[in-house]
Amino acid sequence: MLYRLLIIIIIFQIVLLLFLPVLNFLIRNLVQKRKSRLLILTLCYLLCNIVLVLSMARVGGFSFHSATFLMIVLFYAECTILFSLIVYIVCRKVFRQCKDKSQTIVRLSFIPMFLLWFVWGAWAAYTPRIVHFTTTINKSLSQPIKIALIADLHLGNLVGNRMLNKLDKILQQQNPDMVLLAGDIFDDLPVQYQQKNMGEIMKNIAKQRPVYATLGNHDNYRMVQNEIEAEMKDAGVIVLRDQSVLFDNKVWITGRRDRQEKNRLSADKLISDEIKNSQLPSIIIDHQPIDAMDNANANFDIQVSGHTHRGQTFPGTWLIYLFHDYVYGNYQVGNMQLFITCGYGLWGIPLRVGSRSEIMMIEVHGINR
Repeated sequence: MLYRLLIIIIIFQIVLLLFLPVLNFLIRNLVQKRKSRLLILTLCYLLCNIVLVLSMARVGGFSFHSATFLMIVLFYAECTILFSLIVYIVCRKVFRQCKDKSQTIVRLSFIPMFLLWFVWGAWAAYTPRIVHFTTTINKSLSQPIKIALIADLHLGNLVGNRMLNKLDKILQQQNPDMVLLAGDIFDDLPVQYQQKNMGEIMKNIAKQRPVYATLGNHDNYRMVQNEIEAEMKDAGVIVLRDQSVLFDNKVWITGRRDRQEKNRLSADKLISDEIKNSQLPSIIIDHQPIDAMDNANANFDIQVSGHTHRGQTFPGTWLIYLFHDYVYGNYQVGNMQLFITCGYGLWGIPLRVGSRSEIMMIEVHGINR
């Protein structure tokens, strides 16, 4: 945990130090005196670090979300100035004798270009799409099964009743045979879920079709797993924590505890002999895709996961590939099909740049024997 905090601090400082020259360029015409600009830059540096300290200490209303959002704002300001410099070069070509005019155009273009990041990010975050996959497995299945895979709802301040209502409407339109909820149901705590009465919408979702769920790492951080499980069961959701059930005598559904839980079973102990010897397909819901090979070696046919958010926001959408072998989409892992959704909800900031909120529809075909 300590090394992760150290990495966050280092990245934050790099982003902040790169932002200061950007700020200096933007205020140069407004603040003529060099000493005054230096004072503003120093105050900015100190204020940003105060936010970082308060966020890491979770003082008052500050949280990791606060520092993350600030870092993204600074980073996008840096990206914007790079685009603005391109505008500047073009303007210098057009207005060869007007250096000041070119710089003014750059400064004026900065604000709309900067805001565009957040307009784009908010649209992608709160306008979910539907992605479709089809797979065939070497097991008996009299007719195809249509699965709605949803992960990383992160129900709380950023994702609430409005997004849940959208989810309900989309599921009614798609009419899947079942819904698999692959962890991170809540954003650490179910407080907002309870206060905003989101349970009524979840009940409506669960009464129309079976909903199977397992918990993710964020459902485990605050040690309220039993409370979360109780809320889901009250809504009619079938919570599977190292447990298996048979859906409609057609397919086995197994929910695996998250890696955050130390007492979770290994994959080979989790799959029973009955499932191994069955000619029916077996699906495992495992929030994090890290242990896909273990699940494949245990002879599960399909794994569904979330967790990665596909990086959620640029540059995370690029960096995520440095830390995960399986990031997004459909993979063949041994004899098992792995499906990873980039998630329906959000963590940290209300933005998705380079990814988009989604529901993954998976149609599973079998071999008629």
